[in-house]
Amino acid sequence: MDWLFEWWDGVELWLVQLWYPLLVTLVLVVLLPVCWYLARFLDRAIDGIGAKLTRVRDAEPPVRTPRGTDVS
Repeated sequence: MDWLFEWWDGVELWLVQLWYPLLVTLVLVVLLPVCWYLARFLDRAIDGIGAKLTRVRDAEPPVRTPRGTDVS
């Protein structure tokens, strides 16, 4: 486990020493897509769990259009 801590310390030190505009760009390029897909996964998982736990028999998750909006 020490190798992981040492590796993380090296990454952290490298990030702290970056030029600020480069740091912001790197964070946006990496973190924004990761957060987007994580939120999308959680949304679909919670919809699926909600459909399974509902009292309505044979319920399905909300129907989505290709653009990702709910059809009401």
